[in-house]
Amino acid sequence: MLLGGVRRLLLLIAAVGGATLAFSLILALLAGTELRRSIAVGFYLVGSVLLLTGFFVGNRGVLRSEGDTERPSMFGFGRKGVRSATGDEQRESVRVSALVIGLGIALLFLGTLADNEKSLI
Repeated sequence: MLLGGVRRLLLLIAAVGGATLAFSLILALLAGTELRRSIAVGFYLVGSVLLLTGFFVGNRGVLRSEGDTERPSMFGFGRKGVRSATGDEQRESVRVSALVIGLGIALLFLGTLADNEKSLI
């Protein structure tokens, strides 16, 4: 079970990293900038956005809106009342946050490896 989870995590890092790499290459070619620098900046940007997203997902709190779940409203407006989140909802929030933050850290690391302005040695 643990090996399958690690495999899925590596696949997720490869998919997000590959999409970021492809988008960075396209932008570098269109803008006429250096490829390695564009790749590094792309990894930095996507990694930073993922870190912020993970932070906000993890800090959602213990209250959830109550109301009609079949007819969701934008940002929860129009719903009536609040309820406490279940234990499963709280655990899922922490797990999703950890996954997104870990993915962000992995992309920042890839950006550091691709950056040619700063040497790691």
